[in-house]
Amino acid sequence: MANMAENDSLSQTLDEPLTNEFRFDDMNQRIVVACLFALISALGTVGNSLVIVAVILSRKLRTATNVFVVNLSLADLFTSLILPWNVVALLSPDGWPIDGAFCAVAAVVLFTCVSCSVYTLAAIAINRFVIITRPMHKYKTYYSKWKLVVMVIGTWGISFFIATIPLIFGLGELGYDVKYGTCTHKTSHHLSDYYSMAQSLLIYPIPMTTIVVCYIAVFRHVRNHAKNITEQSDSSSTQSQFTHPVRRESSHRQSISRRQVEITKNLFYVVCAFFLCITPYCAALVIPKSEPFIPWAGAIILLNSCINPVIYATKHPYFKQVIKAILCCKLSSIPEPSSCLRSSQTRWKPR
Repeated sequence: MANMAENDSLSQTLDEPLTNEFRFDDMNQRIVVACLFALISALGTVGNSLVIVAVILSRKLRTATNVFVVNLSLADLFTSLILPWNVVALLSPDGWPIDGAFCAVAAVVLFTCVSCSVYTLAAIAINRFVIITRPMHKYKTYYSKWKLVVMVIGTWGISFFIATIPLIFGLGELGYDVKYGTCTHKTSHHLSDYYSMAQSLLIYPIPMTTIVVCYIAVFRHVRNHAKNITEQSDSSSTQSQFTHPVRRESSHRQSISRRQVEITKNLFYVVCAFFLCITPYCAALVIPKSEPFIPWAGAIILLNSCINPVIYATKHPYFKQVIKAILCCKLSSIPEPSSCLRSSQTRWKPR
């Protein structure tokens, strides 16, 4: 009898952590998070579709930098389109209501797109560093058509690898997670903490370091460039009238540089917004006892999917012009219309 009592006591002790383990089962909170996901999905789908359509309709937006911008919008668009699966999961108190394979696929897509967003931002930072600090002929060599294709494929390849680590190495399992009621990696798996750590290390530090180094280098180059221009301007004021063509050429180069600096500054806003959104989630993955905050941190990181189009539409000079024309249904005012837009306008033009 004593042994049986000891065994019962031991059993209760072993079961105690399981009963005290956090579960996101408050339906009021789940409904709020589900509503946030639905709102993000709707806004992100519309906003990122506008960015992609803008590039399709205007040749002026078809630059090497905007290849990465469109890639970022595609990642955010896929994120927005897959979010309704998590809405279904959160609003199902009795667990995932359909085939578990759908939930696993949703988790893979979500992790892939979030990772792709980070690595695309790193690619944009490198692109801005090259275009600001290197001669234009070198920039065109580095960012030829096929090299751009390889870079874009690389961002998706790395991201897909990060998302499928559980499938490749058995480091966890993807699907419906009972703990949080969402399509993610299953925290019930005994190696799930290692996958969380791998995500934090692969998604955050490497791209973040690249972005910080590139933008600091751009800032220093622009500051030195402005200083040199000021000195040249002071010295040129004492020169004769025969130097005017040289000054005009120099002024033209300065205006191009200022335009690129303005675009770089606006894209830096995108970077700041993203890392403000992703930092709480990555911190929550590695900080002990932060489980209650993780669902809300997930909503914050996903919020970024609908922030970027707002930044483009309000800050980027060319995107602002084209998106405004689309929203006002004034396609004829789009600068440098693409061939498909011109042909459609010709087809529907009244005779």
